[in-house]
Amino acid sequence: MTARKPDWLKTKLQTTGDFSKIKTIVDAHKLHTICSSGKCPNIGTCWSLGTATFLILGDICTRSCKFCATKTGTPLPPDENEPKKVAESISLMKLNHCVITSVDRDDLPDKGANFWAKTIRVVREKNPNILIEVLVPDFDNNDEFLQVVFDAKPDIFGHNLETVKRLTPDVRSRAKYSESLDVLRKAKSAGLLTKSGIMVGLGETENEVVEVLNDLRNVGCRMLTIGQYLQPTKNNLPVSEYVTPEQFEVYRKLALDKGFESVESAPLVRSSFMAEQSFMRKNARRHSREGGNPLTKGTVNSSEVPAFAGMTLQYIDWGLIDYKTAWDNQKTLFDQMVEQKNHVGALRATPLPEHFIVCEHPHVYTLGKNGQQNNLLINADFLKKIDASFYHIERGGDITYHGPGQLVGYPILDLERHVLSLKKYIFCLENAIIQTLSDYNIASSRMDGMTGVWVDVSSENPRKICAIGVRASRGVTMHGFALNVNTDLSYFSHINPCGMTDKSVTSMANELGKNVDINAVKKRVFENFCIFATAKRSSAKPTPQRS
Repeated sequence: MTARKPDWLKTKLQTTGDFSKIKTIVDAHKLHTICSSGKCPNIGTCWSLGTATFLILGDICTRSCKFCATKTGTPLPPDENEPKKVAESISLMKLNHCVITSVDRDDLPDKGANFWAKTIRVVREKNPNILIEVLVPDFDNNDEFLQVVFDAKPDIFGHNLETVKRLTPDVRSRAKYSESLDVLRKAKSAGLLTKSGIMVGLGETENEVVEVLNDLRNVGCRMLTIGQYLQPTKNNLPVSEYVTPEQFEVYRKLALDKGFESVESAPLVRSSFMAEQSFMRKNARRHSREGGNPLTKGTVNSSEVPAFAGMTLQYIDWGLIDYKTAWDNQKTLFDQMVEQKNHVGALRATPLPEHFIVCEHPHVYTLGKNGQQNNLLINADFLKKIDASFYHIERGGDITYHGPGQLVGYPILDLERHVLSLKKYIFCLENAIIQTLSDYNIASSRMDGMTGVWVDVSSENPRKICAIGVRASRGVTMHGFALNVNTDLSYFSHINPCGMTDKSVTSMANELGKNVDINAVKKRVFENFCIFATAKRSSAKPTPQRS
């Protein structure tokens, strides 16, 4: 009997963003998704971000693996129109990266291989710029059937080991550990980029997980996911252990040290969770290892912060800096970029570098140009008593607070260089914060009718964890975001944050019950922002690096 589910595994269904659009498209085309069939805990997060994993060949599996929630039995004949439906849905969703998986179809003479190949080709024909990731069954490790799928040339070939070698007979009903490794070896030999995943919490040891890492690297696997096993029904295997986030981080670092180029390791990670961002992280790490033009300390191409192809962005950490000083410095950089764009010869000039500035401020309250002074609930004497400053500044929005332990970001970008509208840029900022919080096992989302990023939006007590406010001129941005990491939340009691009188605020430390390394959070936000910005602006398919 396992203990009660720990707090880091408790999530609430998010239905903001693109959730309704994705659900409508899936329902209209009568498609299956592993998100629903597999009872995935991330369905709200992924659908809200506009992504879904398509399940082809029906939703009834011929195998009965003891970990899986998918229905078992005699499947219906394949729907010959399904490849077209999937392709059309991907087009409507405007995806850059799609993930397709299937049930096992041992009832079919070719185990479904030709249907798989047809789906890949139809999807690519309808969506020529798409990057196609597949998560396939083992096809009984039949060379002929595997070659049919290889010839369709998916961009990422995924096949999961699911668990460690010792536990495989108890967890998987028919598949064999050695044969799954052989499937991945053959895919690598065919020139495909390979990916695999395992669950932990089934009774494995750390040494056995390390054995899996070694075995996967020995067959050339370069991408990996590790997540917590959760018992989907009482008829499935019980959970042996709830692995801590700290142990997942140990596995992540071990895997990276062994040469994996992409490792997603956290309690709620599933095979296709944040697949597009995982792929781009892989390319980022490879780019960083292969050169990357190192700049001075604190910039994007430093050894501590990976470079992203196509991003001219310099990462700068100002540390703890007076608000007025930061404002003046930011304004100078902003004005220089705007002035260059206004200059007649700007198109022939070398573009000024863009900046992603992060910092913390001493205690300060700032009021936007249209804000209400009465949202500051204290007078000048009390400001001095709590050692806080106050500025009325030229930006939108109402009153907000900055202080030690709060990560403030001031991206100064030329949106036209990256083919980003202001709306898409803000969307990328929000996604970067949402993903970063997810990386720390904090579920968050947008909130209808409100700005910023929120926690528990569906509850009676939604809490704002990140404020976002941007100014733009000639496509150049300034201001940005303020993420509460280890912030002293008592300072918010002296204002109506952003003019709100009926909503509360929170921090990462408050949600996790412990302080967080703010320097690590800074770099993670930047990394995630580059991933989302690159994906959002990209109109051409990223080219996987072959080895």
